[in-house]
Amino acid sequence: MRRFTKSTTWRLQFWHATILMFVVAGLGTAWFMQTRRALWGEIDADLLAAARVLDGSLRGIPLPGVDQAATAPVTLSPDNDRRLSLPRIPNPVQAAPRKPARYFVIWLEDGRVLKSERLPDEAPPAFDHTLRGVDTRVRRRGDARELRIVGPSGTQILVGRDVRGERAMLRRLTLQISAVSIGILSVGLVGGWWLSRSVVRPIEAMANTATRFSVADMTPRIDVVETDTELGELAGILNRAFDRVQLSFEQQRRFAADASHELRTPLAVIQSQVELALKKPRRPEEYVKALTTCADAGERLSELVESLLTLARLDASESQSPSSPLRLDRIAAKCTDLMRPVAEHAEVTLTAETTAASVLGDPQQLERAILNLLKNSILYNRPGGSVTLTVQVAESSAELVVRDTGVGISAEHLPRVAERFYRVDKARSRQGGGSGLGLSIAKQVFVTHRATFDISSQPEHGTTVTVRFPRCQ
Repeated sequence: MRRFTKSTTWRLQFWHATILMFVVAGLGTAWFMQTRRALWGEIDADLLAAARVLDGSLRGIPLPGVDQAATAPVTLSPDNDRRLSLPRIPNPVQAAPRKPARYFVIWLEDGRVLKSERLPDEAPPAFDHTLRGVDTRVRRRGDARELRIVGPSGTQILVGRDVRGERAMLRRLTLQISAVSIGILSVGLVGGWWLSRSVVRPIEAMANTATRFSVADMTPRIDVVETDTELGELAGILNRAFDRVQLSFEQQRRFAADASHELRTPLAVIQSQVELALKKPRRPEEYVKALTTCADAGERLSELVESLLTLARLDASESQSPSSPLRLDRIAAKCTDLMRPVAEHAEVTLTAETTAASVLGDPQQLERAILNLLKNSILYNRPGGSVTLTVQVAESSAELVVRDTGVGISAEHLPRVAERFYRVDKARSRQGGGSGLGLSIAKQVFVTHRATFDISSQPEHGTTVTVRFPRCQ
């Protein structure tokens, strides 16, 4: 289990780290790209505005003709030369670093330089013969960013500026984003590890509790308080499952002890009678008496084994609900007729009041269950008492009710009266031949038929058993 929890912890940590890394990298990249786009956009807008200023100035002065020799120098009057200039960039904040000055060059249509200012020391830019019409081209050349436009009369205007400061700023920004990303990733990894451990720790507690739960010790339970909401629900489900397992094991252990005790009694009778008969020669009538006792004990043993087999079959088929439609009132009437001689022998009046009712079920199982109910009602009755079997129909159910005027059952015995081998009056039930399985078999049959089983009783006033079946439409 520890290997599983470690695997789960590392798997959660891996996916958390992967997702966090992609998110941080995506946000950092978006931050850098947006800053760079805004920075270059601001510089390009400034260069374009300067180029438009020069373009406007060119439109207001006469340009030299292109019929001059290509090598002839281009001269401008002092006034026009002053007009073809760019104002210096103001620096309103005294402490702020001064922005680099812009440089420009203007070419005539034939490629001759009309004017240039503050060109960098490296090789000057050349006339671009591919620039046509309203093209605006921006490019980086060395440490400068330059913008070209087509001016009046086929001239070309290039405005540029040094961008080493901006490039250094972007490098610093890259380092800052990297540092922030590493910090966020580190904090996220630590938090993710803590989170994954906090998620896995309750599962480890559940696993340890389940490991300690065994036949030798069924008391361990999961502490629901220390788990989260969803895990708390799971812990509650597991605790209830442990309770059911413990209850089932205790019932099976008690059932095994009771069954062995019940089986041992007739076997002890048979063994003692055989040993007594073989101890010395006896008269024929004594052998007949011993054999009769052995036969009675064998019959009781056979009935007990048959009841145990019936319970085992019912337990195996508990999840399989019978699906054959049948008339519950007819089965009840048949069971009443079968038990009437037993009732007359016990001086008990047995009557049936039935209404047509259809249910889904197994006729043999239902017949045995109803016979067991009637047998108990007659067995625990008194001379002159009565047993009434009623079948009636409700809106969505068919009810089978068995009422008797017998000795009744006290309140402390009612919750356990349907348990296997449980007897309210053990001495009396043994005298009557009961094994304590009749009511258990009846209840199990009704549970298999998806019916509800309810017993109410008052001592010395009788007992009422109510069974409600889903109706078959």
